[in-house]
Amino acid sequence: MIWQRLRSFLSSSRASAATVAEPAAQPTPAEVSTASELQTIAFWRYHARLSFHTPLAYLKRDGQQRTQNPPDLQPIQRTGKGCGEWIPYRPDGFVALAELSQVQIDSWMADSGVEREQKLRLLIRFREIFESKVLHVDQKLMQIYALVDQEAFRSLASSLKGESFPDEVFIAELTTLRGIGLQKAQLLWNAGLRTPAMVQAAEDAELQSIRGIGPKLIAQIRSQEVA
Repeated sequence: MIWQRLRSFLSSSRASAATVAEPAAQPTPAEVSTASELQTIAFWRYHARLSFHTPLAYLKRDGQQRTQNPPDLQPIQRTGKGCGEWIPYRPDGFVALAELSQVQIDSWMADSGVEREQKLRLLIRFREIFESKVLHVDQKLMQIYALVDQEAFRSLASSLKGESFPDEVFIAELTTLRGIGLQKAQLLWNAGLRTPAMVQAAEDAELQSIRGIGPKLIAQIRSQEVA
């Protein structure tokens, strides 16, 4: 009886040891292939930042795709805000979130949604007016007011514009001049100097009448190239 119990105990111990030592099931080649493919970036798609401050060239680039690692097409403006992001996508069509920083994810999610195409249309039309080389500033302002007052764009414009729209966009453009920050840009705007070209063309006396602008800064302003 004792011998039978001992033999039974030894048999059960061997079975337990065999169970513990048994290696985990290995994934099939198909499973490995699928897992590795999902980790591969299939393409990048440009996601423009939906803002009245985003230049027309970057808004029109929205949706472009590249299968190779894209170049850095995200210049940082004087405001410190980028114009857009190249978003990586996996072969299954989903965004490769693991490749993005939290800031990029937040930016991508904020600018996504069912109204994206309409917002993009509004912003492209706005920048076409704003960047026009033919229209005078007053003409631009009139057309911009008419644009954002259109029924199709009214609610969208409200969600995108700031408190001092559209002046704020013109004022921000003045800061593209080296040496001109937002405070000086506001003073220039109030003085009727509403574009970088108008600032460069102004008389020295007119510029020096603005607080913080002296001969040294005037020389710096005049030495710059203005688009």
